Amino acid sequence: MLELLNLHPGFLENKKTVYLKHSHDVYDVYMATKLFHEVHETIFVVCPNLYEAQKYYDLFNQINDEQDILFYPTDETLTFMMALGSPEFRSERLYTIKQLMTQKPFIVVLTQHGLSQRQLTPQDYQESVKTLKKGETASLEGLVRYLIYSGYDRVYTVEKPGEFSVRGHIVDIYSLNDEHPFRLDFFGDEIDEIKHFNVETQRSFKQLEYIEIAPMHELFYTDEMKELAIKRINKFFSKKTLSLREEAKLDEDIEHIAQRNQLDGLGIYMSFFNVEKTNILSFSNKHRLIYVDVEKMKLNQEQTEEDLKTYAMTMSGSAFLKLPFRLEFSELIALKHIEIDHLGFNQDKGIDLKVSKINEYQGNLLLFYHDMVTYSKTYRIYILCKTKSFEMEIKSFLINQKEKVYNKIGNEPGFYVLGIEGYGSFIAHQEKIVILDEVQIFSRRMRKAIKYRSVLNQSSKIRTTDDLNVGDYVVHYDYGIGRYVGLKTMELSGEKRDYLQIVYLNEESLYVPMDQIDMVLKYATHDGMKPKLSKMGGKTWNKTKTNVRMKIKDLSDRLIKLYATREKTEGFKFEPDNEMQLQFERDFLYEPTRDQVKTIIETKSDMETQKPMDRLICGDVGFGKSEVAMRAAFKAVLNQKQVLYLVPTTVLARQHYYTFKDRFEKYGANIALMSRFVTTKQQNETLKKLSKGYVDVVIGTHRLLSKDIVFKDLGLLIVDEEQRFGVEHKERIREIKQNVDTLTLSATPIPRTLQMSLLGLKDLSMIETPPMNRYPVQTYVVERHDALVKEAIMREIARGGQVFYLFNRVQGMEGMVKRLQRLVPEARIGYAHGKMNRTQLESTLSDFIEHEFDVLVSTTIIETGVDIPNTNTLIIHEADRLGLSQLYQIRGRVGRSDRIAYAYLLYDPGKLINDEAKKRLSAIKDFTALGSGYKIALRDLSIRGAGDILGAEQSGFVDSVGVELYMKLLEEAITGETMDQKKPTQIDEVFAARHVDQSYVSEDSRESRYINALVNLIILKMLKI
Repeated sequence: MLELLNLHPGFLENKKTVYLKHSHDVYDVYMATKLFHEVHETIFVVCPNLYEAQKYYDLFNQINDEQDILFYPTDETLTFMMALGSPEFRSERLYTIKQLMTQKPFIVVLTQHGLSQRQLTPQDYQESVKTLKKGETASLEGLVRYLIYSGYDRVYTVEKPGEFSVRGHIVDIYSLNDEHPFRLDFFGDEIDEIKHFNVETQRSFKQLEYIEIAPMHELFYTDEMKELAIKRINKFFSKKTLSLREEAKLDEDIEHIAQRNQLDGLGIYMSFFNVEKTNILSFSNKHRLIYVDVEKMKLNQEQTEEDLKTYAMTMSGSAFLKLPFRLEFSELIALKHIEIDHLGFNQDKGIDLKVSKINEYQGNLLLFYHDMVTYSKTYRIYILCKTKSFEMEIKSFLINQKEKVYNKIGNEPGFYVLGIEGYGSFIAHQEKIVILDEVQIFSRRMRKAIKYRSVLNQSSKIRTTDDLNVGDYVVHYDYGIGRYVGLKTMELSGEKRDYLQIVYLNEESLYVPMDQIDMVLKYATHDGMKPKLSKMGGKTWNKTKTNVRMKIKDLSDRLIKLYATREKTEGFKFEPDNEMQLQFERDFLYEPTRDQVKTIIETKSDMETQKPMDRLICGDVGFGKSEVAMRAAFKAVLNQKQVLYLVPTTVLARQHYYTFKDRFEKYGANIALMSRFVTTKQQNETLKKLSKGYVDVVIGTHRLLSKDIVFKDLGLLIVDEEQRFGVEHKERIREIKQNVDTLTLSATPIPRTLQMSLLGLKDLSMIETPPMNRYPVQTYVVERHDALVKEAIMREIARGGQVFYLFNRVQGMEGMVKRLQRLVPEARIGYAHGKMNRTQLESTLSDFIEHEFDVLVSTTIIETGVDIPNTNTLIIHEADRLGLSQLYQIRGRVGRSDRIAYAYLLYDPGKLINDEAKKRLSAIKDFTALGSGYKIALRDLSIRGAGDILGAEQSGFVDSVGVELYMKLLEEAITGETMDQKKPTQIDEVFAARHVDQSYVSEDSRESRYINALVNLIILKMLKI
């Protein structure tokens, strides 16, 4: 498409600043791309904020080879000063610096804050890159020291970029430079081998001759640089009058610099490590600057100054504001550049490009034609078609309007329909060209997939959730509930052996040898309650186990009976996929994930058998369960069967209704909604249509379980979050399920052990692969201050978005709303909590979805439920009071669209946070990628999932022995073999070593895990499994 547009001389000019006005973002991107290809220099495109930068980055990626486009995202000023930023942004910036240092030309998209951010010098970066070769002499201690200097975290198992581990003579390193991590095997001071290894399996797979390791942080420094910087800092502040609080902060920061920890919060001291005025431009020898909307940047600058003044007052941080932590905007704007003014603020200067935007037509072809027919007399109208079906449809429509249609680029005015993908629409009045793409004409049908690829997205799935940590409660099969206090090494007959030490009532200790580790399970319950310790040798434990076994017998009998009934029942056998089914699936604009594809195949295979389907699909919110459900529903409709889609809330029902209507309507399917949002008259009309077969898919709440609902031919039941329905409703669902194919969707994972127990009783699909092409949620852990809260809310409102403000106390909520209203008067604020009646609560949520207000102050009721893509800022008032799984699920409410989302985990100013809360907040901050929180919170969530599936009547018995042992007992009941009856496996002959040296595994929990895995492996090998 570039050949259609003439590059204005103003774009090629590089002798002075050139001003261009009345442009459009898509036109800017085409022009900058054309400039890039003509001058073969790096083009820096500077945007006023991160929202605009993200938009431009996505557009550049769609038009260009994504290898040519770089992103340099930075935090806003206050978060940069106050908070510990996301590792995702930092890694993206470092990757951009690394690429620029090759001196190849790129298009770099950044913000004005990014341009003003100081950096170490290119020479510092060049010298910091370390090359290691196979066979060369290298000090292992020196390598560890270098990795710590360069911002790498020492861990026990390397799983993501920026980590390294040392086990004896083996060093694992995960650098930004490579897709896979490295494993170095030292023989003395010589590097004997270098290999890649797989993060999932931890197995090495490819020999390498040499590797390059680069810093993982922008603030990296040697001991000499550190000492010099601390001297400069002390000298700078010696001339300032500091408050006690400022003195404490300074001492703390200097300690962090000395210890090289919490580096993300120390960027304000960059100028003391590098006195030169170095920024991102310093890394490219030949480049050009394009500023987009400088007037907005000037307003931003004024707002930043205001925010910093507020920060100084609320934080007593005036001394820190005098730090030269950024380059002055006035200096940067003075550089030679191309300045694009979209709105034409400066009417008296600049070249008028005369570019304007086009309306979205939402599939209304007559409106599109009405707008374009006048232009077609003198303009060339290019309609760019991604799909063949759209190309045929638009050609047919224009021919019916008696228009001549050209099918290749030409010079005549009129309509041109081309079978190439477009990436935006605009009218260029000077060139007399109109560019229209498929999205612009059918905006309701089409959505553009972004092309963001995280440099940290190689992180592995969690491999275990069962690590034992000192202080954890455990349950021994024979002795009951105790507290794990660590591994103890004892020497018996000259041989060292490791034992798990478990403390019981009255401080009695049990020492469990490592070859009996499978008798010990982690104790966990549905609500995290602390258990009473068992008495060693007492009768109470055996009595508890007997009671639980009796209750489990009832459950297992019911499960086995259910299985037998299901095997005998005959259902409807659906036809294999036809062309219309395949076309419906092609309408899905995103690439399905690996797990989605597997689940779709499993679901459709079930439907094509005579036996009624009963499949449970587990997967996080946004992982694609709804798409599986829609494909199953469409298959049912094509087989002349009706579909009942049950959801727990009216708000969800309405959301699903519009989604289904959007996808199904072009195929002539009738979709109906049944909820309290629908009038009685409409409900009665739907009831008649259902009974006569005129409705294909009906979506609604428990209203659809009423006895007056009659289907002509129900073929598929889809239940979303069944555990949220009441007991009576669950019974009604069971009645409907008996001879109808059933798909149950759940966002709460269930334990692996429960999956094994239900094997054959309920088919299970797990969607654990996170969707691609989403920006990670940028997560900040920071003291709560009005200036930061105001900045976060204002930034979201400015981009047309909405905010969740989590305030987890019903009392005081109205006061919190008033306080926020005073802080941000222009914001429309509502509130919601669990003590509201259901109608009021759902109305509030519905109003928020409809953007009737900007900020929703809420308790943790937002933890589960509706999907609101326009809400992309989350502020948690007292994040240190929440559990890890809660933090994860609440953060999952934002970042569900193609916008960069923000989560602010706030705590009271000056509050000393306990170690447990610090760990939780650190974990949730470090794991920003979609799906990674799922890994860290998996254990808590799966316990909840176990309770949901087993039901409330079993929960008391689960608590008495813990989830893990309960599952073992359930498995015993189903298989008919108890652990007492199992013949113990003799493993002494092969398991000679009963002690692991600490140089290989330096943490008790890891040692117990590895030994447990080794025991299991040996048993499997002996049994020839």
